[in-house]
Amino acid sequence: MLNAHNLLERGQQSAFGTANAVATAKLQSVGSFALTPELQTRSLSQLRGTLAPAHQTALDMYMSNATFEVPDETFEDINYWFESLFSAATPTTGENLPHTRAYAAPTTAEATPKFMTLQWGQTGKVWQMNDASIATLTLSGANNTGIQVGGSLIGGKAITGALQSLADRTGLTRVTGCQASLAIDAWDGTVGATAVASSAFSWELTINPNRQYRAYLGSCTPTAWNDQNWAGQLRLSLELNNTTDDYIKAILAAASTILERQIQIKYSNDAAAAARRELTIQFAGHAMEAPQLFQDRNGVTTYDLVFEGVYNPAMANWLKVETKSGAATLV
Repeated sequence: MLNAHNLLERGQQSAFGTANAVATAKLQSVGSFALTPELQTRSLSQLRGTLAPAHQTALDMYMSNATFEVPDETFEDINYWFESLFSAATPTTGENLPHTRAYAAPTTAEATPKFMTLQWGQTGKVWQMNDASIATLTLSGANNTGIQVGGSLIGGKAITGALQSLADRTGLTRVTGCQASLAIDAWDGTVGATAVASSAFSWELTINPNRQYRAYLGSCTPTAWNDQNWAGQLRLSLELNNTTDDYIKAILAAASTILERQIQIKYSNDAAAAARRELTIQFAGHAMEAPQLFQDRNGVTTYDLVFEGVYNPAMANWLKVETKSGAATLV
């Protein structure tokens, strides 16, 4: 069998623990996927009077995990990953307007993501991952690329599955670095107000919900889940210039001072009406470490500015995401 024949299909579950074996969407933008079944086993130590390594073993629990990479994500399909990480969004729209979805990191109430049943493989050799959701999510972009999405998934039992005859989805809009803008604002300011132009080369955002699955007595597969405190990190690669050197000066100004900022990364095709496509990421964080001074990018002096997610009263959160796309529904 050839790797090029493999497919990844998604079926949305109605609830955790309720698998949906009939996929409704082909995740055609995914470039790589690896599914790892997890078997929690034991080799029993027994006094048998022999030097044999074991006479019996036990299988106690089934789970699974997976990794994925999307080398060039679209304004539409990126919502699949957000729905599996954050609380699922209800799209809003209007006459001649795109479909807008708003996501936010949880603060008091726990997130309520959409769990997925994934089908992976090719005809006759398909494996099904139940209760899949995001364990870690990394998004990144650069001036000469689109948006890359990758991360890890946590899931229930992996079993044999079946593909559906799903056509490639059309009407998807690619993201490109020339659509991006960056804004960095004071901790008590308005996020997105202060543009930082002609300075940023790339960015990377990592989100970890510290999600875990658990089982109780009487169950061999996960029957419940929960998140612990979320964590996030935003890394910006900046050219050293008269604007960006202010951040280094602020970090090194005094031992008792930590650089605190609100950051907005926005991609927009600037189209009118229903054709508008946007991705807006708003992040509040503290620079907990000083950057290396300096790095070299084709002869240009650069440095990495790294922020750890911290709750911001002005934003009433530390992480918010909004998308505008042509996807009325996520099948």
